[in-house]
Amino acid sequence: MTKRISIIAAMLTVLFCTSFVFFYNRAQQKAQEPALKVPAQKPLPETHLVDSTDATFDDNSLRHGKVVLVFVTPDCSACAKEAQFLKTAVGKRNDITFYGVIPYGDKKSSLEAAAGKFPFKVFFDEDFRLTGKLGINRVPIKIFLEDGVIKKVWDGATIKEQAQESFNQWLATVE
Repeated sequence: MTKRISIIAAMLTVLFCTSFVFFYNRAQQKAQEPALKVPAQKPLPETHLVDSTDATFDDNSLRHGKVVLVFVTPDCSACAKEAQFLKTAVGKRNDITFYGVIPYGDKKSSLEAAAGKFPFKVFFDEDFRLTGKLGINRVPIKIFLEDGVIKKVWDGATIKEQAQESFNQWLATVE
């Protein structure tokens, strides 16, 4: 009986270790996937963004001038830190418009929770339309558009000072 228990315990240990290695490697691969599958220099796909009153955002507003789309969720701690940093960046350039996009969750509760958290108007990506076409699989992400064309993508929050400096330098040099 003791031998049988030892064999079962050994088998369970091997199964656990194998499963751990498999899922750990899978998580590492997922983390290394690009956050955006649509490359720079491609036009922004059609959007269907709505605000808290269910009003549809005019897609043409994203296709003229300089725009930064910030993909966030109100319950994401990195997004909250991103919002704090962006409060200092948003006002530096009057010629660049910032908009927030909530890609996941319940529309009504997500927009209510986002109210006042971000230093820009926030919209919900209804039916996961834009997020799905872009292949976005995590937040926060910032996408810079010029006349509707994707020019630059920042994956992740600009929490660390080096990333903040890099973003601010870029922001100062955009013509």
